[in-house]
Amino acid sequence: MKLDYMQCWTGAMALLGAHKEAILAIAGVFLFLPTLLFAQFVAQPVLNGDEDLNGLIAIYSDYFNENALSIMASNLVLSFGGLAIYFAIAPSRNNTVAEDLLAALKIFIIYLIANLLTGLITLPGFFLFILPGFYLTCRLILVPAVISDEGERNPIELLKRSWALTENNGFSIMFFILIIAVVGTITIGALQAITGVVTGLVSGGAGLPLAENLVAALTGTAFQLELSVAIVSIYIQLTGKTAIKDDVFT
Repeated sequence: MKLDYMQCWTGAMALLGAHKEAILAIAGVFLFLPTLLFAQFVAQPVLNGDEDLNGLIAIYSDYFNENALSIMASNLVLSFGGLAIYFAIAPSRNNTVAEDLLAALKIFIIYLIANLLTGLITLPGFFLFILPGFYLTCRLILVPAVISDEGERNPIELLKRSWALTENNGFSIMFFILIIAVVGTITIGALQAITGVVTGLVSGGAGLPLAENLVAALTGTAFQLELSVAIVSIYIQLTGKTAIKDDVFT
């Protein structure tokens, strides 16, 4: 089946509208809040702009060493929240938010292993002029949709299933995701720049870190949600399934 961009986008927006209560509840607790707290309480590395490669490595090594626990905890919560959202919008499921969270928790380790395997496969591609890495990533991009919708628990089979579903559509998916990523990145950058200008004017140049971090967390969460519904929409189109359930929120 050839990927239809318009159908994918329309389907993604339909998923977002149909499941907005569950999506917003999960995203608020497991995506937005951790992102805001991390930005507010974990200081980012300060760069002068004239660092060489060794200097950058040293700065970021110190940053990761000093904040390893916070980084790990934040990433785990974000990964879990992302997986729970896939369970909430999977076409074959018709459960409450609490049930989706429990289902995501039960297979979270398997999901992490599948992500690790995906990283091991795609990383060499990014070293080969980047484009092969994007292509491999898009061939394996349906892993979270497969694990939440089909109940597969073998990490290797998850990767094989995504690879099979995306056959002959790798570059089409890559182009579609890149469009979303580019537009999203530009939009986020513009909103954050505007926020920085406004807070700078209001504070006399000092800035308002909480307001700036709030906007960054909101835009980042919105972007992740957009990607999630787009991926599930791709999955629905390539499998020929129908998103038949209504959102259940308790």
